[in-house]
Amino acid sequence: MAESREPLAGRRLRLARLGRGLSQAELAEACGVSRQAVAGIERGAWAPSLPVALKLARALGRTVEELFQDLPQTEEVEVIRLAEPPPHDHRAQTVATSKGMVAVPRDGLAGTVPGFGPATSVLTTPTTARVPTPHPRFLLVAGCDPALPLIAEGLREAGTGYSFAWWPCGSHEAVRLLQLGLVHAAGVHRATGSARELPEGAIPVGFSRWREGIISLPDRPVDRLEEALERGLRLANREPGAEARSVLDRELGRLGAPPPPGYSSSFPGHLAVAGAVAAGAAELAVATEPAALALGLHFTPLSEEESLLLLPGNEVESPPLIALLAALGHPAVSSQMELLPGYDPAWLGATG
Repeated sequence: MAESREPLAGRRLRLARLGRGLSQAELAEACGVSRQAVAGIERGAWAPSLPVALKLARALGRTVEELFQDLPQTEEVEVIRLAEPPPHDHRAQTVATSKGMVAVPRDGLAGTVPGFGPATSVLTTPTTARVPTPHPRFLLVAGCDPALPLIAEGLREAGTGYSFAWWPCGSHEAVRLLQLGLVHAAGVHRATGSARELPEGAIPVGFSRWREGIISLPDRPVDRLEEALERGLRLANREPGAEARSVLDRELGRLGAPPPPGYSSSFPGHLAVAGAVAAGAAELAVATEPAALALGLHFTPLSEEESLLLLPGNEVESPPLIALLAALGHPAVSSQMELLPGYDPAWLGATG
Protein backbone atom coordinates (compact mmCIF):
# COMPACT_ATOMS: atom_id res chain seq x y z
CA MET A 1 0.00 0.00 0.00
CA ALA A 2 1.39 3.39 -0.98
CA GLU A 3 2.18 5.64 1.95
CA SER A 4 0.06 8.79 2.15
CA ARG A 5 1.92 12.00 1.30
CA GLU A 6 -0.49 13.92 3.52
CA PRO A 7 1.59 15.43 6.37
CA LEU A 8 0.79 14.37 9.91
CA ALA A 9 -0.18 17.89 11.04
CA GLY A 10 -2.52 18.28 8.07
CA ARG A 11 -4.11 14.91 8.80
CA ARG A 12 -4.64 15.86 12.45
CA LEU A 13 -6.26 19.14 11.41
CA ARG A 14 -8.58 17.41 8.94
CA LEU A 15 -9.64 14.73 11.47
CA ALA A 16 -10.20 17.34 14.19
CA ARG A 17 -12.30 19.40 11.78
CA LEU A 18 -14.38 16.43 10.71
CA GLY A 19 -14.75 15.40 14.34
CA ARG A 20 -16.37 18.78 14.98
CA GLY A 21 -18.66 18.35 11.99
CA LEU A 22 -17.18 21.38 10.20
CA SER A 23 -16.49 21.91 6.51
CA GLN A 24 -13.30 23.65 5.41
CA ALA A 25 -15.32 26.76 4.67
CA GLU A 26 -16.98 26.75 8.12
CA LEU A 27 -13.63 26.35 9.90
CA ALA A 28 -12.11 29.07 7.75
CA GLU A 29 -14.96 31.47 8.60
CA ALA A 30 -14.59 30.76 12.34
CA CYS A 31 -10.89 31.59 12.15
CA GLY A 32 -11.06 34.56 9.77
CA VAL A 33 -9.01 32.89 7.03
CA SER A 34 -9.82 31.65 3.54
CA ARG A 35 -11.07 28.17 2.75
CA GLN A 36 -8.02 27.80 0.48
CA ALA A 37 -5.79 28.44 3.50
CA VAL A 38 -7.43 25.62 5.48
CA ALA A 39 -7.21 23.30 2.47
CA GLY A 40 -3.54 24.22 2.00
CA ILE A 41 -2.69 23.45 5.63
CA GLU A 42 -4.46 20.09 5.42
CA ARG A 43 -2.52 19.24 2.22
CA GLY A 44 0.77 20.35 3.76
CA ALA A 45 1.17 23.09 1.14
CA TRP A 46 1.18 25.85 3.74
CA ALA A 47 2.43 26.13 7.33
CA PRO A 48 0.19 28.36 9.45
CA SER A 49 1.55 31.31 11.36
CA LEU A 50 1.31 31.14 15.15
CA PRO A 51 -1.79 33.42 15.30
CA VAL A 52 -3.59 31.29 12.71
CA ALA A 53 -2.53 28.09 14.46
CA LEU A 54 -3.95 29.46 17.74
CA LYS A 55 -7.27 30.35 16.07
CA LEU A 56 -7.54 26.88 14.49
CA ALA A 57 -6.77 25.19 17.80
CA ARG A 58 -9.36 27.26 19.70
CA ALA A 59 -12.02 26.62 17.08
CA LEU A 60 -11.42 22.87 17.29
CA GLY A 61 -11.07 22.61 21.07
CA ARG A 62 -7.45 21.50 20.83
CA THR A 63 -4.05 22.90 21.72
CA VAL A 64 -1.54 24.03 19.10
CA GLU A 65 0.75 21.22 20.23
CA GLU A 66 -1.97 18.60 19.74
CA LEU A 67 -2.56 19.77 16.18
CA PHE A 68 0.86 20.75 14.90
CA GLN A 69 3.59 19.23 17.07
CA ASP A 70 5.88 16.80 15.27
CA LEU A 71 6.15 13.17 16.33
CA PRO A 72 7.83 12.98 19.77
CA GLN A 73 11.56 12.47 19.96
CA THR A 74 12.78 9.27 21.59
CA GLU A 75 15.80 8.13 23.53
CA GLU A 76 17.17 4.76 24.58
CA VAL A 77 16.96 4.08 28.35
CA GLU A 78 17.62 1.14 30.64
CA VAL A 79 14.49 -0.57 31.92
CA ILE A 80 13.38 -3.30 34.33
CA ARG A 81 10.89 -5.65 32.65
CA LEU A 82 7.88 -7.04 34.48
CA ALA A 83 7.74 -10.07 32.16
CA GLU A 84 9.68 -11.76 29.40
CA PRO A 85 8.83 -10.33 25.97
CA PRO A 86 7.93 -12.18 22.77
CA PRO A 87 10.90 -12.85 20.46
CA HIS A 88 10.37 -9.58 18.56
CA ASP A 89 10.57 -5.96 19.73
CA HIS A 90 7.35 -5.35 21.59
CA ARG A 91 5.35 -2.44 22.90
CA ALA A 92 5.33 -1.34 26.52
CA GLN A 93 4.34 1.41 28.90
CA THR A 94 7.51 2.66 30.56
CA VAL A 95 6.89 4.02 34.06
CA ALA A 96 9.28 5.89 36.34
CA THR A 97 9.38 4.27 39.81
CA SER A 98 11.64 4.60 42.84
CA LYS A 99 13.77 1.76 41.46
CA GLY A 100 14.13 3.08 37.93
CA MET A 101 12.24 2.84 34.67
CA VAL A 102 9.86 -0.15 34.64
CA ALA A 103 8.57 -1.62 31.36
CA VAL A 104 4.96 -2.87 31.52
CA PRO A 105 4.32 -5.16 28.51
CA ARG A 106 1.43 -4.22 26.25
CA ASP A 107 1.78 -7.35 24.10
CA GLY A 108 1.78 -11.06 24.95
CA LEU A 109 -0.76 -12.96 27.08
CA ALA A 110 -0.24 -10.97 30.28
CA GLY A 111 -0.16 -7.60 28.56
CA THR A 112 -3.27 -7.69 26.43
CA VAL A 113 -6.99 -7.45 26.94
CA PRO A 114 -9.51 -7.80 24.08
CA GLY A 115 -8.19 -5.21 21.65
CA PHE A 116 -4.76 -3.57 21.74
CA GLY A 117 -4.24 -0.99 24.46
CA PRO A 118 -2.07 2.08 23.86
CA ALA A 119 1.68 1.90 24.44
CA THR A 120 4.35 4.55 24.84
CA SER A 121 7.53 2.68 24.01
CA VAL A 122 9.18 -0.29 22.35
CA LEU A 123 11.56 -2.67 24.13
CA THR A 124 14.59 -2.97 21.86
CA THR A 125 16.85 -5.21 23.97
CA PRO A 126 16.36 -7.15 27.24
CA THR A 127 17.43 -4.07 29.18
CA THR A 128 16.60 -1.05 27.02
CA ALA A 129 13.56 0.63 25.53
CA ARG A 130 12.95 3.43 23.07
CA VAL A 131 10.82 5.97 24.92
CA PRO A 132 9.44 9.42 24.05
CA THR A 133 10.88 12.59 25.53
CA PRO A 134 9.60 14.19 27.61
CA HIS A 135 8.30 10.98 29.13
CA PRO A 136 4.57 10.75 29.94
CA ARG A 137 3.68 10.50 33.62
CA PHE A 138 2.12 7.19 34.63
CA LEU A 139 0.73 5.75 37.85
CA LEU A 140 1.51 2.01 37.85
CA VAL A 141 -0.70 -0.34 39.89
CA ALA A 142 -0.32 -4.14 40.02
CA GLY A 143 -3.23 -6.39 41.00
CA CYS A 144 -6.01 -8.58 39.66
CA ASP A 145 -9.18 -6.56 40.33
CA PRO A 146 -10.69 -5.86 36.89
CA ALA A 147 -12.08 -2.58 38.25
CA LEU A 148 -8.61 -1.11 38.85
CA PRO A 149 -8.59 0.61 35.41
CA LEU A 150 -11.47 2.77 36.68
CA ILE A 151 -8.76 4.74 38.50
CA ALA A 152 -7.86 6.18 35.08
CA GLU A 153 -11.13 8.12 35.04
CA GLY A 154 -10.38 9.61 38.45
CA LEU A 155 -6.86 10.61 37.41
CA ARG A 156 -8.25 12.35 34.34
CA GLU A 157 -11.21 14.06 36.01
CA ALA A 158 -9.10 15.22 38.98
CA GLY A 159 -6.64 16.85 36.58
CA THR A 160 -3.63 15.06 38.06
CA GLY A 161 -1.60 15.00 34.85
CA TYR A 162 -1.07 11.25 35.32
CA SER A 163 -2.22 8.40 33.12
CA PHE A 164 -3.01 4.94 34.47
CA ALA A 165 -0.92 1.84 33.84
CA TRP A 166 -2.11 -1.56 35.08
CA TRP A 167 -0.12 -4.77 35.50
CA PRO A 168 -2.69 -7.57 36.03
CA CYS A 169 -1.34 -10.21 38.43
CA GLY A 170 -2.25 -12.07 41.60
CA SER A 171 -2.08 -10.56 45.07
CA HIS A 172 1.21 -12.21 46.06
CA GLU A 173 2.95 -11.03 42.90
CA ALA A 174 1.54 -7.51 43.35
CA VAL A 175 2.98 -7.36 46.87
CA ARG A 176 6.36 -8.65 45.65
CA LEU A 177 6.54 -5.91 43.00
CA LEU A 178 5.56 -3.29 45.59
CA GLN A 179 8.29 -4.44 47.97
CA LEU A 180 10.83 -4.22 45.13
CA GLY A 181 9.71 -0.66 44.42
CA LEU A 182 8.69 -1.57 40.86
CA VAL A 183 5.06 -0.37 41.13
CA HIS A 184 3.48 2.61 42.84
CA ALA A 185 0.71 0.59 44.51
CA ALA A 186 -0.40 -3.03 44.86
CA GLY A 187 -3.99 -4.21 44.61
CA VAL A 188 -4.71 -7.20 46.85
CA HIS A 189 -7.82 -8.85 48.21
CA ARG A 190 -8.58 -10.91 51.27
CA ALA A 191 -11.54 -12.33 53.15
CA THR A 192 -13.57 -9.54 54.74
CA GLY A 193 -12.42 -8.98 58.31
CA SER A 194 -9.35 -11.14 57.78
CA ALA A 195 -6.32 -10.41 59.91
CA ARG A 196 -4.04 -11.28 57.00
CA GLU A 197 -0.66 -9.68 57.62
CA LEU A 198 0.22 -6.82 55.30
CA PRO A 199 3.74 -5.91 54.19
CA GLU A 200 5.69 -3.82 56.69
CA GLY A 201 5.32 -0.12 56.05
CA ALA A 202 2.42 -0.52 53.62
CA ILE A 203 -0.59 1.76 54.01
CA PRO A 204 -3.88 0.00 53.08
CA VAL A 205 -6.61 1.97 51.35
CA GLY A 206 -9.97 0.35 50.64
CA PHE A 207 -10.97 -0.06 47.00
CA SER A 208 -14.04 -2.29 46.80
CA ARG A 209 -15.84 -5.34 48.19
CA TRP A 210 -17.18 -8.32 46.30
CA ARG A 211 -17.95 -12.01 46.65
CA GLU A 212 -15.63 -14.72 45.36
CA GLY A 213 -16.83 -18.16 44.42
CA ILE A 214 -17.47 -20.79 41.77
CA ILE A 215 -18.50 -19.67 38.32
CA SER A 216 -20.03 -22.06 35.80
CA LEU A 217 -22.21 -22.11 32.71
CA PRO A 218 -25.83 -21.11 33.37
CA ASP A 219 -27.17 -24.22 31.63
CA ARG A 220 -24.81 -26.45 33.62
CA PRO A 221 -24.67 -24.72 37.00
CA VAL A 222 -22.36 -25.84 39.80
CA ASP A 223 -23.71 -25.09 43.29
CA ARG A 224 -21.14 -27.09 45.30
CA LEU A 225 -17.49 -27.81 44.67
CA GLU A 226 -18.12 -31.44 45.65
CA GLU A 227 -20.58 -31.69 42.77
CA ALA A 228 -17.98 -30.40 40.29
CA LEU A 229 -15.43 -32.92 41.55
CA GLU A 230 -17.90 -35.77 41.31
CA ARG A 231 -18.76 -34.82 37.73
CA GLY A 232 -15.09 -34.46 36.76
CA LEU A 233 -15.62 -30.95 35.42
CA ARG A 234 -12.67 -29.16 33.88
CA LEU A 235 -11.26 -26.14 35.75
CA ALA A 236 -9.82 -22.86 34.51
CA ASN A 237 -7.40 -21.90 37.29
CA ARG A 238 -5.76 -18.64 38.27
CA GLU A 239 -1.98 -18.33 38.37
CA PRO A 240 -0.01 -19.49 41.46
CA GLY A 241 -0.07 -16.78 44.14
CA ALA A 242 -3.50 -15.51 43.16
CA GLU A 243 -5.99 -15.21 46.03
CA ALA A 244 -8.65 -17.04 43.99
CA ARG A 245 -6.32 -20.02 43.65
CA SER A 246 -5.74 -19.93 47.40
CA VAL A 247 -9.52 -20.00 47.98
CA LEU A 248 -9.77 -23.04 45.72
CA ASP A 249 -6.87 -24.78 47.49
CA ARG A 250 -8.50 -24.10 50.85
CA GLU A 251 -11.75 -25.67 49.69
CA LEU A 252 -9.98 -28.69 48.19
CA GLY A 253 -8.10 -29.15 51.47
CA ARG A 254 -11.31 -28.92 53.46
CA LEU A 255 -12.81 -31.65 51.29
CA GLY A 256 -9.63 -33.73 51.24
CA ALA A 257 -10.06 -33.89 47.47
CA PRO A 258 -7.45 -34.16 44.69
CA PRO A 259 -7.08 -31.36 42.14
CA PRO A 260 -9.69 -31.45 39.36
CA PRO A 261 -8.83 -31.65 35.64
CA GLY A 262 -7.34 -28.37 34.46
CA TYR A 263 -5.89 -27.48 37.87
CA SER A 264 -2.45 -26.85 36.32
CA SER A 265 -3.84 -24.16 33.98
CA SER A 266 -2.87 -20.57 34.70
CA PHE A 267 -5.05 -17.64 33.59
CA PRO A 268 -4.03 -14.03 34.35
CA GLY A 269 -7.11 -12.53 35.98
CA HIS A 270 -10.73 -12.99 36.98
CA LEU A 271 -12.09 -12.02 33.59
CA ALA A 272 -9.66 -14.40 31.89
CA VAL A 273 -10.89 -17.48 33.79
CA ALA A 274 -14.49 -16.32 33.41
CA GLY A 275 -13.88 -15.95 29.69
CA ALA A 276 -12.53 -19.50 29.51
CA VAL A 277 -15.75 -20.80 31.08
CA ALA A 278 -17.96 -18.63 28.88
CA ALA A 279 -16.13 -19.86 25.77
CA GLY A 280 -16.51 -23.51 26.78
CA ALA A 281 -12.78 -24.10 27.27
CA ALA A 282 -13.52 -24.97 30.91
CA GLU A 283 -16.60 -25.80 32.95
CA LEU A 284 -15.85 -24.00 36.19
CA ALA A 285 -13.48 -21.52 37.78
CA VAL A 286 -13.06 -19.61 41.02
CA ALA A 287 -13.36 -15.89 40.43
CA THR A 288 -15.28 -12.79 41.51
CA GLU A 289 -19.01 -12.33 41.23
CA PRO A 290 -18.59 -9.19 39.05
CA ALA A 291 -16.62 -11.29 36.52
CA ALA A 292 -19.40 -13.90 36.47
CA LEU A 293 -22.14 -11.28 36.11
CA ALA A 294 -20.27 -9.47 33.33
CA LEU A 295 -20.29 -12.65 31.22
CA GLY A 296 -23.72 -13.96 32.21
CA LEU A 297 -22.38 -16.95 34.16
CA HIS A 298 -23.78 -18.84 37.15
CA PHE A 299 -22.19 -17.88 40.48
CA THR A 300 -21.97 -19.76 43.79
CA PRO A 301 -20.34 -17.73 46.60
CA LEU A 302 -17.51 -19.12 48.70
CA SER A 303 -16.29 -16.02 50.55
CA GLU A 304 -16.80 -12.29 51.06
CA GLU A 305 -13.72 -10.38 49.93
CA GLU A 306 -12.37 -6.87 50.34
CA SER A 307 -10.07 -5.31 47.79
CA LEU A 308 -7.29 -3.04 49.04
CA LEU A 309 -4.67 -0.81 47.52
CA LEU A 310 -1.35 -1.02 49.37
CA LEU A 311 0.75 2.15 49.25
CA PRO A 312 4.41 2.31 50.32
CA GLY A 313 4.37 4.44 53.46
CA ASN A 314 7.71 6.08 52.72
CA GLU A 315 6.43 7.39 49.36
CA VAL A 316 2.90 8.44 50.28
CA GLU A 317 3.74 12.10 49.63
CA SER A 318 5.32 11.41 46.25
CA PRO A 319 3.58 12.93 43.19
CA PRO A 320 2.29 9.56 41.83
CA LEU A 321 0.66 8.62 45.13
CA ILE A 322 -0.77 12.09 45.65
CA ALA A 323 -2.32 11.68 42.21
CA LEU A 324 -3.67 8.23 43.17
CA LEU A 325 -5.32 9.53 46.34
CA ALA A 326 -6.80 12.45 44.43
CA ALA A 327 -8.23 10.02 41.89
CA LEU A 328 -9.74 7.74 44.55
CA GLY A 329 -11.35 10.77 46.18
CA HIS A 330 -12.98 11.90 42.96
CA PRO A 331 -16.62 10.85 42.41
CA ALA A 332 -15.72 9.61 38.91
CA VAL A 333 -14.30 6.36 40.34
CA SER A 334 -17.15 5.50 42.72
CA SER A 335 -19.81 6.45 40.16
CA GLN A 336 -18.22 4.14 37.59
CA MET A 337 -17.94 1.34 40.14
CA GLU A 338 -21.62 1.68 40.99
CA LEU A 339 -22.41 0.81 37.38
CA LEU A 340 -20.66 -2.58 37.74
CA PRO A 341 -22.92 -5.29 39.24
CA GLY A 342 -21.34 -7.14 42.14
CA TYR A 343 -19.15 -4.30 43.43
CA ASP A 344 -19.63 -2.42 46.68
CA PRO A 345 -18.04 1.04 46.26
CA ALA A 346 -18.86 2.01 49.86
CA TRP A 347 -15.45 0.52 50.78
CA LEU A 348 -13.61 2.95 48.49
CA GLY A 349 -11.11 5.03 50.45
CA ALA A 350 -11.57 3.12 53.74
CA THR A 351 -8.47 2.78 55.90
CA GLY A 352 -7.31 0.01 58.15
